[in-house]
Amino acid sequence: MELKDIETRKAQIAEECKKASGADLDKLYKEMNDLKAKEEEIRKQQDEMEKRKYIADQINKNEIVTKKIDEKKEPNNMYTVDSNEYRKAFMNYVLSGEMTPEFRSVATTADNGAVIPTAVMNTVVEKMEQYGNILPLVRKLSYPAGVVVPTSALATEAKWMQEGAAVDVNGKSTVAVTFGAYELAAAIGISFKAHIQSLSAFEAAVAENVSRAMVKALEKAIISGDGAAKPKGIVTETVPETQKVTLSAKLGYKDIVNMVKAIPSAYKDGAVLTMNENTFLDMATVVDNNGQPVAHVNYGVDGEPIAALLGKKVVFTDYLPDLTSAKTGDVVAFAFQYDKYILNTAYQMDLVTYTEDATRNKVYQSIGMYDGKVVDNNGLVLVVAPASK
Repeated sequence: MELKDIETRKAQIAEECKKASGADLDKLYKEMNDLKAKEEEIRKQQDEMEKRKYIADQINKNEIVTKKIDEKKEPNNMYTVDSNEYRKAFMNYVLSGEMTPEFRSVATTADNGAVIPTAVMNTVVEKMEQYGNILPLVRKLSYPAGVVVPTSALATEAKWMQEGAAVDVNGKSTVAVTFGAYELAAAIGISFKAHIQSLSAFEAAVAENVSRAMVKALEKAIISGDGAAKPKGIVTETVPETQKVTLSAKLGYKDIVNMVKAIPSAYKDGAVLTMNENTFLDMATVVDNNGQPVAHVNYGVDGEPIAALLGKKVVFTDYLPDLTSAKTGDVVAFAFQYDKYILNTAYQMDLVTYTEDATRNKVYQSIGMYDGKVVDNNGLVLVVAPASK
């Protein structure tokens, strides 16, 4: 029944009640009340429909934005990577593999690894600089993988120009390098005894082990990496024959002089000699024409020994062969300005953990993304072993 039908029937009842009495009048009275109730129900439904239509129209006009709020939901980031709660949760994760709410609140990486706490990460970086001989010397960048990074190479020399002639752009020529992102993973075990360690002792152990493992791998790649899924090493560069020195079968003063002499003048300042410590000790037996040793070891303000050959600083590495073990043509030393090598960190580090079946040790694996390469090899001098020693 519609409203118009109700209105029609109400008019009819008004006429009928004029003549009705007794039971008939009671019947009309009840029907009139029923019609009134029906009318109110219909009008209420119509009013609700109007309200729904109005709200829908306003939403379509973006005038009203509805939002469902879950009052029981807690913030996603209750703790930060620096918080004491997360540091403790991180330790618990490494030792037991358990991901507590404090651990999850900071978030894990895509490979279910853990974000290393800032305090630990800073210590790792600091210790890597301390433990490394080569790592502190190279330039370090933090560009995303695939980014083209401009650099520069020194021009050859100035040129005399006739009056009125065009002048070539000189000084520096712009070149660019692109870095990849190669995964470096260091797996180190922690015995069950580590469970009783304090937070500070645990963090110190993690920083110590991770930094030493990373330094070894990075320095080896910086020296001799082949560029296949790892940084490209310095000794893999191609240099002119004038910058390639072959030592004599019997090491002498002239060999040492030739090493330094081969460094182009524009690159002599800041050039560093790099070799195995045993190679330096062999060269330390060489004397000049006046009988004076060509090698010297001085001590810096911090008491650390500083080795030098003919006044050029020498740094030691285990990733070059010594003169005894080197084969013909092997690079046994090189002269280089280390700021011409760039090590790029595309992703700092995270950490995953697992249990080694054989030892039942908890093993954690720190993973970082690195690439590196020489950006200017014009000053590089390679020193190679002789054909016969």
